[in-house]
Formats: sequence, C-alpha cells, structure tokens
Amino acid sequence: MDTRNPPRYSTLSLATLPVYPTAGDLDISSINDARQSFEFCIENTSSSEGRQAWATLSLLSTVPPGLQRPRYRGGESVEGTVTLDLKRPRTITSISVLLRGRMVTSSLSDGSHLFLEVAHPIWDSTMGAPAPLDEQELLSPVSPTRGNFAASGRLNGRYEWPFSFTFPTEFQNLPVATKHPSRENIATTYLTPQTVLERGINADITYEVVLKIATGGLFKTKHRVTATVLYVPLIRPPPLPPLRASAYLNATYLVGPEDDPTGWKMLPKMNFSVATVDAHNPSSVDVECSAYIANPTVYTRGTVIPCFLICRTRGAENATRSATLLQAFVAQQCVALTLFQRVHYHEDPRQALSSKFGHDMKAGGSKDDRANHTEQCGVAVWWPPTMAVTDADYGQSQSAARSSCLEGEIHLDLGHLPSCETPFFQVSHAVSASLNPTQSLVITILRDSQRSGRSGPSKLPEQHDSISQLSTAPVRIVTAHAEHGPSPTPFTPAPPRRQKDASLVQDVRYGVPRGTYR
Repeated sequence: MDTRNPPRYSTLSLATLPVYPTAGDLDISSINDARQSFEFCIENTSSSEGRQAWATLSLLSTVPPGLQRPRYRGGESVEGTVTLDLKRPRTITSISVLLRGRMVTSSLSDGSHLFLEVAHPIWDSTMGAPAPLDEQELLSPVSPTRGNFAASGRLNGRYEWPFSFTFPTEFQNLPVATKHPSRENIATTYLTPQTVLERGINADITYEVVLKIATGGLFKTKHRVTATVLYVPLIRPPPLPPLRASAYLNATYLVGPEDDPTGWKMLPKMNFSVATVDAHNPSSVDVECSAYIANPTVYTRGTVIPCFLICRTRGAENATRSATLLQAFVAQQCVALTLFQRVHYHEDPRQALSSKFGHDMKAGGSKDDRANHTEQCGVAVWWPPTMAVTDADYGQSQSAARSSCLEGEIHLDLGHLPSCETPFFQVSHAVSASLNPTQSLVITILRDSQRSGRSGPSKLPEQHDSISQLSTAPVRIVTAHAEHGPSPTPFTPAPPRRQKDASLVQDVRYGVPRGTYR
C-alpha cells in the first residue's frame, strides 16, 4: 500500500464526532434569520477524472447567522434541488431523497435505531429521459421520454430536479407482532423530538437528509451523500390567563395568587419549625409556606417561570418574636424553587431497539436498564413584593396569622431541551422546593404528625433529601411563544449562561453495554 496516499474510507468509516449545536442554533423565535443554501456533493473517485462533483444535493433552510448546517422547525418544508453534472454517459436507474431520524446510544452496529424515515422519489428510469439543462428547461419527475434513452438507459449532461416535502411533526411507534393481539397493541403517535446532542447524555437524536442514486451497468452501485440537519419542533404554550396577559400588555406588576387564584399553581404546602441559634434566649415558631408557579404550567424557553411564596405563622405565643423570626426566615430566602431537567432513556442499545417495536419505557424493563440524567436548570430569583400586601390578602385577622411573601421568577435558558415523550427517549421538567442553609436559624421540616405538637430543633436535612421531602410540581418547556397574546416579560436580568465543560468527551461505549439484557 502506498503510505503517502492512504485510501479514502467513506462508506465503511465511523461517523464523525458530533458538532454540538448552541442554544442560538436551536432558537426558532428569531424573525431575522436568513434563508441560505447548503450543498452536499458526490464526487468522482477515479484518478483519471479528478475530484469533481457529479451529483449535488442543495438544501434551502432558514438559519441563524453562523450556523453551518440546515435547520428545520415543525411543519416546515424540506426544499432543495438535486443536480447531476455528468461529463460522460452514466447508467442511472433511480434517484431519491430520504429524511431519517435516529436515536444513537452506542457506536456499536446495533447501537442506533431508525424511528423516522420519509422517502421522496426524484426520478427513475421508468419515467423516461429527463431534459438536460442546456435545453433551458426546468425538469419535473414526469418529464417525457427523449432521444434514445430507452435503448441505452444512459444519461449525459447536466440535469436538475427541484423537490419539496414536509418535515413530519409526528411519527408512529409500530406495535409488537404477537400471536395474541390486544386492544392495547396498536400503533401510537408521538411528536417528533428535537435534535439532541448533549454532553453527558449517552443518547443522541439525529436527523439526516440523504441523496441516494442507484446506477446500473456491470457493477450496480448505490451512491449517496448525507446531510446532517437540525430539527426543532414548533410547540406553543396555551394563551396566558387574562390578568397576567393584561399585566404584560400594560407593563404592570403581576397579580398575586390570592387575587388571581386561577393564574397560579400551588405546590404542596410545606411546614417548618424555625428557631434561633441563641442557646441563652431560645425561641421558635411554626411556619407554613405555600409556593406558587404561574398557571398554566407550560413555559417557553428563553422566558421565565413567575413564582410566588407566601409564609404564615400560626399559634405563636409571642407575636413580636414570631414576627421577627418569620421576617428573618423570609429575608434570608430560606425556601428555594429550582427547575430540574430529567432525561430518561435506555442506555443499553438493545433495549432502545426493543422500544422501537412498541415496548414503552414506562412498562418494560427495570430501572437498571434505563439511564437518567438529571440537571439543575435554574433557581428562582426572589425579591420583596412590589406592592403593599394587606392583612386581608393573606389572612382573616392579625391574631390568627402573620404573613410575609416574596415574588420571584426562574429564568429559562434557550438551551433547555423541550419536554418530550417517546417510547425510547423522554425529557421531563419539574419545579422543586428545597431549603437553603442558613447560619442564623435552625430549620426543621414538620410532618403532619408534628404540626400539633412542638418539635425540637434538629439539623437541617441534606440538600438532596430536602428536595425529595418537600414539594414538587411537573412543568412543560416548549420552543415557541403562544400564537396570540403577549409574551412573558422578565422582571430581573437573566443570569450569565452557564457554559458547559468543553473538555468532556461524549461517553461512547465500544464494548458490550452495561447491564444485563432481559
């Protein structure tokens, strides 16, 4: 072998390392994106002809500045042209363009499976000879027979075919073939998931547009070129409730949950015993906390989740001291609201393949066969209420309850994955309440059995335990704004984007995957 000119490994080589898309690459809210053309070529490989492109796939796409590959959003058309530039006669039997969606869990040969495929025929030999471009005609797949094509079956010259088809917004998960079909064993439709290429997640969702050309002759060959593309589903939230929409339109403060109960979702209530650390003059008070997030609980990434926190003391013997403890508890922002993103998938590629044929993750396999990647996506920023809060708003009388509240919001980064549900890949989001540690107060979580009696101060539970023991509410993250009405307006500046560690290498397994196949 000539070591100076190593061979080109095309069809047998492994796929190139993924180019991780940025948050801006997947942001479909901009109206200033330009329409660009991207070209992908099949070249001659013989040394006599040199490296010349004889087939070109051109794709039109509306993309943000700097994006070097096509991007499509839900409902958009995949548009482009197929061009042949044949310097010598070539026997071509068929031309087609395919759109494919895959889930990739491993570099093994069975480490990916095809969940979406759309085949769009461009031309085949039964349609007769197409008209070359030098005849100044734009071709269609139904061009009439020309010349002696029927006799030779060869094409020579320059040809061009435009094409257009819709990027599917849904796909079907086919049922399992069984001897005893049941009513549940039917095809299920799912929303087509977004492109996923995330560091730390050993599962990718990828899409590609493939130009496939079959040639005849002595050695029948299938030539192809693959264009990796991005896909972002167009998912909108429901309209905002009237009072919140009015606040955004008029640039006023949001109405709280007491005056707008349908506009807020309350998390399960939390009860604490709050005590001082002063051993010489100890005091404590029971605090009931109600945390709220804006309703409906569907939010567009790049916006915010409005939050509200109401804390009350009840049955305190010393009203002045209990009010002081309550104010310290609220001022130190001891309750945190955190958004978590959980990605759930089959780590074993063989399990992922079985999901293709109808084994839903919810029903099949044990937890050990599936992988979870949980990430903290944002924490509520709190501030004192912007309007005076009257006693009537938060209690029937001053003696029955003392109240204090905070307003806040969780900023949603453009890079968050949208919530999705498929048999093989799930992304879910939840807002969870936890306790922030403080040096000046001792806080104990009170259970139902402890509310009537006094519980002595104890050590603050660990952060993870606090999250699991306090309240949680599921939410959905979507990709676009509501079709009508105003968009949520942040009250505070967005925090700096947390840059992911670029030194991390995608965890790809080249041996037998972990876990036992069942």
